[in-house]
Amino acid sequence: MDLIVKIGGSIQKDENDYKLIVDKIRELHKKYNRIVVVTSAIKNVTNELLNITVNTEISGDIVTEIYERHVKLLSKFTDGKEFENAFKGLSKLSDELFRIAWSIRVLDEVTPRVRDYVLSFGERMATILLSSILRSNGIEAEGIPYPILITDSNYGEANVIEDLSRKETLNVISNVKSNVIVIPGFIGKTIDGRYTTLGRGGSDYTATLFGKLLGMNEVRLITEVPGIMTGDPKKFPNAKTIPRLSLEEAIELSQLGAKRLHPRTFDPLFDTSIKVFVESLYEDGFTIIDGKCDSNDGLKGISLLDNLKLITVESTKIVGKIGSAAKITTEAKETGVNIISISQPASETTIQLAVDSTSASRLLNRLEELKGSLVKNVEVKDIDVVGIIGCGIRKKEISTKVLSIAAKYDPLSISRGISNVSLTFIVNKGEGDRLSKELHEVIVNG
Repeated sequence: MDLIVKIGGSIQKDENDYKLIVDKIRELHKKYNRIVVVTSAIKNVTNELLNITVNTEISGDIVTEIYERHVKLLSKFTDGKEFENAFKGLSKLSDELFRIAWSIRVLDEVTPRVRDYVLSFGERMATILLSSILRSNGIEAEGIPYPILITDSNYGEANVIEDLSRKETLNVISNVKSNVIVIPGFIGKTIDGRYTTLGRGGSDYTATLFGKLLGMNEVRLITEVPGIMTGDPKKFPNAKTIPRLSLEEAIELSQLGAKRLHPRTFDPLFDTSIKVFVESLYEDGFTIIDGKCDSNDGLKGISLLDNLKLITVESTKIVGKIGSAAKITTEAKETGVNIISISQPASETTIQLAVDSTSASRLLNRLEELKGSLVKNVEVKDIDVVGIIGCGIRKKEISTKVLSIAAKYDPLSISRGISNVSLTFIVNKGEGDRLSKELHEVIVNG
């Protein structure tokens, strides 16, 4: 039996982490014939690579620091020919990255394509480092330090072309003799070979997608926490690990920001028998994502999103006009604003959009231009969004209890998620913290 293992960047920061990773892979290798390891960039490197495209005056120093971090970790575990070969690989990538950073500084311009190319170096360097460390510890491993997935050219949030990616993946994997194969997460390439990225947190999505493309039955996402929690432990001190999530529950939690999972992490699981384990490198405990809701399921998790704004567009001119709502949402798309929530009453006199505060001004400026033609008035207020997830919401007694608690906060909007396994409440700024804590107590204590 084969296995996909994803190693997160947050657990690749020092010598001790890599010792634990080696132990984890060695232990898993006793039970599985072949392991495909999907690696993220080491801790903070993706942010540092982004910094190269912004702070061009210090880009050379950043490249040097990234390179030295990798070489220092490499020297802790390897020597001789193994060190020499990996050192050459890292040096070649570092030289290439330095030339790109210099070009950006001279031209003072960064296109989305160039940004994705810069970001690709994190996973590529991590692949060389991790595969070398595994070999130096007696694990037969081969690294593939280039992207395998074939995508479109939607740089920054590229979409995978599955049929082409399946052919490419099977071709690459079949030519590797080692039983442990290390490949980069997060990155892909267009048909003509240009590097792309799948969005922040994309290594989780890469892992489950490779599981589907390779016909695997199991994927393990190794991170710093023992599974997916009932809530963010920083906000909810009594948060617990959720033992099991249905596919629908996992999708809702990822969409609402749980564990910073990529929103598409669990999409590849549809119509497959893949089981996903989310587990910690440091302690026992895991969450398994498997199957559909069952009759014993209750409430599972809570999510709180703050720093949001609710934009209310009012006009009688949009009543009964086909495409009016589409016109408003198109304005959001053209300004690069992601709509977190949208609602419209049957009267069609208003459209409400919940968006991130940092991008709200761009949309507001565009809507102001529509005043007098399509828009009568635009109002803005600060909000919180609270989501509660669990198949138990389908049960009347549970949903009634949740709704009665939320009613005390007079929600501005209430909506249900996929397969009716979540309830999302939009409330005034400052009320989300109290509502989420009250609902979390119901999850933990019933």
